[in-house]
Amino acid sequence: MESSLYVAVAAQRNMQKQLTVIANNIANMNTTGFRTENVDFKSIVSQQPNEDVYFPTAAKLYPSLEQGALEPTGNPLDVALTGSGWFSIATPQGPAYTRDGRFQISGLGELQTLQGFPVLDAGGSPIQLDPRSGPPDITADGRVLLNSRLVANIGVFEVSQDQLESRFTNSAFFASSPGIPLALDGNNALKQGFIENSNVNPIKELANLIAITKGFESATSMIERADQSVSRAVSELGSR
Repeated sequence: MESSLYVAVAAQRNMQKQLTVIANNIANMNTTGFRTENVDFKSIVSQQPNEDVYFPTAAKLYPSLEQGALEPTGNPLDVALTGSGWFSIATPQGPAYTRDGRFQISGLGELQTLQGFPVLDAGGSPIQLDPRSGPPDITADGRVLLNSRLVANIGVFEVSQDQLESRFTNSAFFASSPGIPLALDGNNALKQGFIENSNVNPIKELANLIAITKGFESATSMIERADQSVSRAVSELGSR
C-alpha cells in the first residue's frame, strides 16, 4: 500500500481529535474559569527503503493560560484570579487546580466550590470559617477576614502548563506534581465579587474548525486517489 495512504489515514485520525477538542472548547465558551485546550502535534519518522515518511501524531492536550475576562457579580463569595496561579481544591482523587472562584460556605463553615469540594489554603488544608459571622472580606493578597479578624488565607498555586494533565470537571485539572504556593502581588491578585469567564475565543475556534474540516476533506481526497492507484495496480498485475 502506498505510504501516502498511511499518512492520510494518520492525518484524519489526528484531525478527528482536533475536531473533538474544538467542539469541547466551543461547548464551554460560557463555563466559568474554563481553559481552552489545544492539541500539540509532533511527527514520528518511519524509515522506509527509499524515503522518509512523516506521520503526524497527537502528542498531548495542553490548556491555554490566557486570562479570561473578569465579570463583576457583587457576590462576596465570588473570587477571581488576575495574572497567573490556580486555586487548589480537594477531590477524592487528590488536589485539583482551577480558576473557577465561585465559592460557598457549607453549613459547617467549610469554604467550598459550588460542587462541594473544599478550597485549600497555601498549606493544602481546607479553609474553615464561622458560618454565623456573615460573608468574609477577601483581600487582594488572599487574606480572609471575618469582622476584621484574619481567619484564613486562600491558597494560590503556580502550576506550569506542561504539569497540567487530565481534566477534573470542566474547569479544573489534575497536575503531575504539586503546585507551588504563589505569593500574591500587584501582578497576581484576587478580586472579591468577580468571576473569571472562559478564555475561549469563539471566532478563533470557528476559524480552526473550518481549517480542520478543509484539511479532513483533503486527506479524504488523498485516500481516494491512493485507493484508486492501488486498484489500478492490482488490476494491471492481474491481467498479465
